[in-house]
Amino acid sequence: MLDFCPKPPEKFDLRNVSALAITSRRAVDVIAKHVQVPEFRPFPVFTVGDATASACRNAGFGQVFSAGGDVTSLAQLIVSKQMQIGAGTMLYPAAQDRSGDLEGALEKAGIDCRMVPVYRMKEAADVPREVEEKLRAGSYDGILIYSRRSAAALLRLLKRRGLDHNFSNLRIYAISQQAAEPLCDYMKVEVAEDPCENALLDLVLGEC
Repeated sequence: MLDFCPKPPEKFDLRNVSALAITSRRAVDVIAKHVQVPEFRPFPVFTVGDATASACRNAGFGQVFSAGGDVTSLAQLIVSKQMQIGAGTMLYPAAQDRSGDLEGALEKAGIDCRMVPVYRMKEAADVPREVEEKLRAGSYDGILIYSRRSAAALLRLLKRRGLDHNFSNLRIYAISQQAAEPLCDYMKVEVAEDPCENALLDLVLGEC
């Protein structure tokens, strides 16, 4: 429902940076291909979840710490490691549009956080034809929802195509209550116990 559009700066300002905060694998994809990636790798990296942490390690980062949850748990992890991070700035390469407020949470704890947009997610212009055909035929057993924006985009596109009634027989699985909200008035949405991919997949597999 959302198209990935990388838009990193030509040069990152790394003055006084002492660590990185990363909340998505998309951000890892962008900085891993950036000309400054050798300069990034010595920094400790704090990630929102295990999948993002794994992507960081695959990109060559040696010190990676996972919060295993959401933006709130990431902020708590960073605050708990403040003595190790030191007085420097937390560099936060992120999406242009974000649901959480990591910068605000860290600022309250006295930690300077420099957010730099490195990509944006553009809403798809339409539902792919093969998806529409399968929805009309009732071929899907369920839909996985990873973000509030993708849920809202999906609902808008399906309404535009007159497909929203097809949701009545579909199971919807959301990674968090926040991600589920745009769809809750139209269907029953089941929410993962924890806001991470593993918990979402456990929810789906538990009903198989």
